[in-house]
Amino acid sequence: MGDIKYHQNGIGDEYGEDGTLKNNWNPDSDYGNEYVDVHFRIDADYYQYPFNNYTQEQKQEFNDEARKVLENLGWKTEKEVNSSYCADMTNGEQHLYLHPQDFSGEVLKTDVMKIAEALENNKTFKLRWVDLYKTVYDITDQEYEDYLKTKDAEIRVSLFEKCKTTRVNRFYYVLDMARNLADTYRLARINCNDGKNHGTGQAIEHIVKIIEQMEKENYLISTMDKGSRCVRSINKTEQRKLKIKML
Repeated sequence: MGDIKYHQNGIGDEYGEDGTLKNNWNPDSDYGNEYVDVHFRIDADYYQYPFNNYTQEQKQEFNDEARKVLENLGWKTEKEVNSSYCADMTNGEQHLYLHPQDFSGEVLKTDVMKIAEALENNKTFKLRWVDLYKTVYDITDQEYEDYLKTKDAEIRVSLFEKCKTTRVNRFYYVLDMARNLADTYRLARINCNDGKNHGTGQAIEHIVKIIEQMEKENYLISTMDKGSRCVRSINKTEQRKLKIKML
């Protein structure tokens, strides 16, 4: 894998015997059109502790060089640097936010090595290592819906378990329950929030439809509270009365 360390987070024991992060991701593999949430860890000469002992000329020199390195790879500046923000750069659906400690964003997996090698050794900064997190998919809404459908059986079981209450007059808000489960079953998609931080999204809406279906099948009982729909799972007594098979 060369001299650059590529570390995939969330895989088993992440640290080696030397106490440092493992070099556990292969940049040469064929990843197709998959993107990744990536952080190119940067060491900029001008930006050192306590992070305020630098001139505007030093900052400008770093920003000019960082942008030029990426422009040489076909990237474009979308937002210029100012006193509050760092530069934002894009290349098609890819984007990077150029903080002097961390160039972060969503990048094609097949482009990660090319970018890392370009960032490795420069006049005002160098690359320390590369951190990779979630895979980000470039898929249509229908392809995403097809994926979510493969999880329907799991979602139904999870809903039934999570909606259990100790009393028949206790309920859970439908939207809260759907948002909670969406965090488990949601796929990261390129340039798509999908309700991760606010509002709703395709994964949440898919789970709400499953809740509605489970209501029709009598696995869930609903009520209204201050204009919002709430549900709970039927208890064992209700299951026996309704002759409903356990999920």
